Amino acid sequence: MPIYEKEDSSQIRVAVSVGGQLRQKYFHPKTPDALISDRKQAQAIEAEWKFEANLIAAQKNKERAEKRRNSAYVTGVGGIKMKFLVNTKRRPRRGAKTRHKRKIRYYTPAFVVSGSQKGKHYCKNFNIKTQGFDRAWYNAVTYLCSVKGIHQCDHLLAKKPPVVQFRVILNWQRKLGHAIPDERLPDELLGDKP
Repeated sequence: MPIYEKEDSSQIRVAVSVGGQLRQKYFHPKTPDALISDRKQAQAIEAEWKFEANLIAAQKNKERAEKRRNSAYVTGVGGIKMKFLVNTKRRPRRGAKTRHKRKIRYYTPAFVVSGSQKGKHYCKNFNIKTQGFDRAWYNAVTYLCSVKGIHQCDHLLAKKPPVVQFRVILNWQRKLGHAIPDERLPDELLGDKP
């Protein structure tokens, strides 16, 4: 609450952040009638400053270059994301006699479990291509539960995202400039490929 009043009602303070700047005004009522009028003034000033703060916030929101949006990588379980991991390796050019190397990128669909617990960071990937979608999800959830100390993980296992979400992720990462081939999709999607 931006209006603060001392217990003995000797001082009233209005404090509102407007556009990142803290505005304050103090009232020191001497009589009970002055206390009533100062409270009304404090409420009027608070309402005016809050209105101005909302206008500035709305203007900044309109001017923001990129709107906030949900990530394509979200699974519904905090700490677990699904994406194509990018592994870049340098290989010599075939038949070349120079030392110039070419970049080769390998893409792997995976569940990524990351975060921190008790000041220690953790990050582990579960490959969907080698383990299969269901097994990789199970391993990712059980790893997260072991790190977080959660004993029952059935409610998290039930939040398994649909495998079709990898098509959205594929399009998203391609827009970001990655040339991911269709055959790197999970095997569950390759069977129903149109």
